Order: sequence, then structure tokens, then C-alpha cells
Amino acid sequence: MSQDIALTLQPHYSQFNVSERILLSGHSHQAWPDVAKQGLLNCFDDAAKHIDDKWQAAFEKADRVRGFYRGLLGDPKAQIALGASTHELLLRFLSDLNCFKQSLRRPIKIVTTDGEFHSLRRQLNRLKDLNVNIEVVSVHPSSTLAERLIDKLDAKTDAVMVSAVFFGTSEIFKDVGLVAKAADSLNIPCLVDAYHALNVVPFDLNEWQLASAFVVAGGYKYCQAGEGNCMMRIPQNYQGSPIITGWYAEFDVLNQAPGKVGFGPGQSAFAGSTYDPSSHYRAAEVFDFFEAQNLTDIKLRKISQQQISLLWQGIESMGVSHECLGLPSHAIADNAGFLSLTTANASTWVKELGQLGILCDSRGNQLRFGPAPYVTKAQLDQALNVVEDLATRIG
Repeated sequence: MSQDIALTLQPHYSQFNVSERILLSGHSHQAWPDVAKQGLLNCFDDAAKHIDDKWQAAFEKADRVRGFYRGLLGDPKAQIALGASTHELLLRFLSDLNCFKQSLRRPIKIVTTDGEFHSLRRQLNRLKDLNVNIEVVSVHPSSTLAERLIDKLDAKTDAVMVSAVFFGTSEIFKDVGLVAKAADSLNIPCLVDAYHALNVVPFDLNEWQLASAFVVAGGYKYCQAGEGNCMMRIPQNYQGSPIITGWYAEFDVLNQAPGKVGFGPGQSAFAGSTYDPSSHYRAAEVFDFFEAQNLTDIKLRKISQQQISLLWQGIESMGVSHECLGLPSHAIADNAGFLSLTTANASTWVKELGQLGILCDSRGNQLRFGPAPYVTKAQLDQALNVVEDLATRIG
């Protein structure tokens, strides 16, 4: 049972004090296991010992990070470009679109949804000022979302950019693969934001029908790797030449002519530039810890579903009004790693719960509870008791 696993895991997260506070913020930032600290110390030691020759060791850590992500994607040969943030990787993707490399006699067209995370939403909105037509499709009703997105795709579409799990509602977009396949048939690049799926919802690319898609995600949330550990998977046999390009992209270019901007194959073309390698040292230790504890994505999904069900059913049994705390309209089986509740007082809930040692967050009118594998059943029960007490006052 998940609660037994949590009790076993909690001693490994002593630095984050997970047993003394209820962290329902796992969808935003999960606690790091204690081994992460050793990764940071190792990074310092390598820098002190090797000076500028530290990069060989740093690149080995980066390859360890890529290897972990490849395992989650079910593709041992996946081309993985790394970046400090998904925004950084989104810029590389956008700058590789043909529409930005040539003069068009029409507006650029990008299809997306109204359920995207801020990094994508804000950047696409800003591009509207550059004569870019951003076609925004409503996530609701989700049952017809794939069909409505596909209807927007045509010969004038330059890209489609959507999420595998919507960050506001935690609903899994199970038909995102249909969108990717339709885009591929029209030779339209498709990018899928899998940040709220990776390592909490099994994300095998073939099962999701996303072999042709670009995929961005990262380690800040369910991978417990902290900041600076984002990734972009590049489709096999794709040769990019992004306008936003770092000098690391020259590493695999042989005999480059002076003054020429060359690009290596696959992931090399989307490489960045000099970075802080401590993030990869930290992540490498965390990913080794996951493997040692046998915390596979399948096991983590089972734990997550048990925890979400406990919270969901606990709130349902309280009998509070839908206006007070509205449960999702989708099924528990279609829910990802957090529970999103609709309430006009979402920010008040976050403040009141925080004062009582229960950390969570909100997005607009969505109150979000994100458990994690180190949160015990007793802690979840305690949180539900507090929610029930507060409901009479806040609701």
C-alpha cells in the first residue's frame, strides 16, 4: 500500500522534513531525497579538482539524465536535448520552424489550447505582435478536443503545441497522439508538453502514438530532481537548424567552414551552451535513488492513483456544495498527479491551509492538491479533516 511505502521513504527525505509537514505541493515542486545534496557536493569537488577539465565529468552526468528520461519515454535511443527550463527549449523549437526561416506571404499559424502552462501561453501570446496567428482551442469539452484541434490543422499551419496533461485540471489528454499523427500526415511539427505526465503517468511514446512528436518535460515536479533539468525529445531522423542556437550545437559538426553555422544531427542541433552542471549532478543522484528504491513510473502511478482517490473520495463524502469545492468532471482514472478542485475562494484556501502546515497552491479558481510518494495516508487523512473544518468557514 502507498502509505507503507511513504513510511519507508520518509527517512530518505529528512532534509525536506516531509514527516513534520504535509506537502501537497508535489505537482509543483516535489521534495528532493537526501542524496541530492551529495550530488551538489560532488559537483563542487569535481570543479575544485579538475578546474576547466570538469566538463567531461559534467557531460557524463548529463548523459545519465538523458538515460533516465529515455527510460520514461520507452525509447532507449531517444534524441534528448537538455535545457535549464522548458521555455528555453520551446524557443529552440519555435526558432526551428520553417516559417521563421523564410519570408511568407501569409501570417504564421500555430494551433494550441487554452490549457497550456504559462511558459508556452505567454510566449505564444507575445508572438501575436509579430503577425503570428495563434489559434486557441478550448480544452472543454475534452471529449472532442482532439477532433477540434485536428479540424484546425491545414496547409497554412506551421505548428501545433499541446499538453499531455493540463496543468489547471490534471486531466490526461489521452487522444493527444491522434493530434500528433494528424499533424505528421500534414508535415506539421507537433510539440507535446509532458511535464505533468512524466514519472507520474506512464509515458511510453509508442503507446501514446507520439513517435513523430517533439516532447518537452522536466525534473522539477514528479522526478524530484529540482531546477535546471528540463528536456526536449526530438523525433528520430529529424535534422534541425534552429535560429536560437548555442555553441554546443557545433560539437558534432566536423570540418565546419569558417563563418558557417553548422548543426550536428538529432539532439546535437538543439544543444545549448555553457550552463551550471550542478543540476545534472543532483539529478543523477536522485535518478539512481529512484532505481535503487524501484520507484518506476508504473509504481509511482499506482501510488498516485491511491492518493488521489483517497483525497477525491474523502472530499466527496463531506457532502460540501459544488460551489464550495467542486470535484473534477472527468474520471479518477483520467486524472494525473494532482487533484484540482473548483472554488471561487482558491487563494483563500491556499492561505488558510498553509497557516496550518498544509502546502498546496491554486491557479485561478482551481485549488490544487498534489500528493507525492513520501506523503503518508495518515497525513492525507489529517489534511482531509482540516479541509472539512475549513469548508464551513471558507465555503
